[in-house]
Amino acid sequence: MAFADFTKDAWSAIDVRVNLKHVYRRLQLTARFLIVGTFMDDAVRVLCDYRGQVYTMKGVGWGNALNMNKQLSQVMPAFFILTQAIGVFLVLSDAQPQAGCVTLLLWAGVHPFLYAQQRNLEFLLESVTIIGGLLILLSSERMSAARAKSKMAAASEEATSLVGRKGTNEAQEAADEETGRLLLLGRVFLSAVFVYYVVKMINERIKNLSSSDKEEPLMAVVYGVLLVFLMVITGLIVMGMKSRWCAMLLAFIMGCAALYKHPWYITMWSKRTYALDFVVGYEDVQVDAWLYSDHQRYFFFQQLSTVGALMQLVVHGPGKYSIDEAEGPEQLVTLTVKGAD
Repeated sequence: MAFADFTKDAWSAIDVRVNLKHVYRRLQLTARFLIVGTFMDDAVRVLCDYRGQVYTMKGVGWGNALNMNKQLSQVMPAFFILTQAIGVFLVLSDAQPQAGCVTLLLWAGVHPFLYAQQRNLEFLLESVTIIGGLLILLSSERMSAARAKSKMAAASEEATSLVGRKGTNEAQEAADEETGRLLLLGRVFLSAVFVYYVVKMINERIKNLSSSDKEEPLMAVVYGVLLVFLMVITGLIVMGMKSRWCAMLLAFIMGCAALYKHPWYITMWSKRTYALDFVVGYEDVQVDAWLYSDHQRYFFFQQLSTVGALMQLVVHGPGKYSIDEAEGPEQLVTLTVKGAD
């Protein structure tokens, strides 16, 4: 209760000085752009390096069984560009955001397999995390559409019609139930890559403890604290407890990690060669800086889309199947109320 009172007072103080409606709108827009960022970048990347993508598809071996490898490898990159471009356009233009979300959901699900990267667990689970963010966005779009439909249905019924009111209420309850389930599924998927990091860190801790080489005590403590922190914050997101704050913190960390781990904007100007050690099947392959940076750029924008996925939870909340909103939507004073106006 003390923390809830503190946050309520904090938002009230901020609201006096800042127009939270505008802040919330910008947060919504930022989250939406970030989550589709990897799809926008990949569509442009494939378009600008079409020959390279054709060569990659030949290497993956699609169509070999049907003796259609050459034909498929020529067509598949065009399909990749169209699928992602259409999905992004539908989401950002607000023309058919639900159709756009579904298109990008399907693409995110099959993308690792199309490039034979299903053994790259981090890559695969980052795609699952992005799917979680898209599910949260989809739940919001479906709820908005259901509310608009309910208002139209209520307006068309007679004001005093009990049957009309009952039907509208039942439709709204069904929409709320569907939204709650989608948000729960979205939270679980959203946590996928962080569960991977937890398991990976535990495995590394076990190896270090059983190794003959002694680790520095300070580093062991730091890794231990990080492990516990990540484990707790991931669990809170899945449970839906203080999930907005947890997602906001993880989004900041992941944004900083993207800048640190994938500095394509620095390596692209280099004249040296690099090993593609982060791409499964190419670990020992030395490539020019531009090709290395091209792959780094993809992973950079994928991680930014992970940030966007987390921001979807910040914007739309954890839903009814959570500790935070078990008794109704969270009211962060005017943050969500004004944003929904």
